[in-house]
Amino acid sequence: MKNRALPWKASESPAQNARRVLPGLLRDYFACGRKLSLDSGARDMHGFRLKTKHLRYTLEAFVSIYGPGLTRKIDSLRPIQNALGELNDCEVLLAGLHKKLPHAVQARIRKQAAGKHKEFLRYWREEFDRADEDKKWEQYLTRSARTKPAK
Repeated sequence: MKNRALPWKASESPAQNARRVLPGLLRDYFACGRKLSLDSGARDMHGFRLKTKHLRYTLEAFVSIYGPGLTRKIDSLRPIQNALGELNDCEVLLAGLHKKLPHAVQARIRKQAAGKHKEFLRYWREEFDRADEDKKWEQYLTRSARTKPAK
């Protein structure tokens, strides 16, 4: 889940670059998300959280080219980022303080982490990655970029 620089071409307009590059970024994102399960470890979940942040921030840079439709799509990433962020907070807390925390507190934090893990997976499977959602994103990113950015 390594972040790489976008293959931007100076000879193309921002809209052309966006139509060419962003769909591939989304395909990679969906492929990574589909690999996650209840058995996925904290490192994989944190890596996907970072991938979500990278995708969201990248897409936010293109709102003026796509318009408000992209903002709605970006908003659908927030529940993923929030659940994974809270899961990561639990994991960091357990890793850093587990020997100092009473067993009951550790158990409560583990339960909270498991709940956030399940929350992410439920949202991913039932809402974000519904049937053909990846194709809708790709179609939108391929066709909706405007040649002249909105002001």
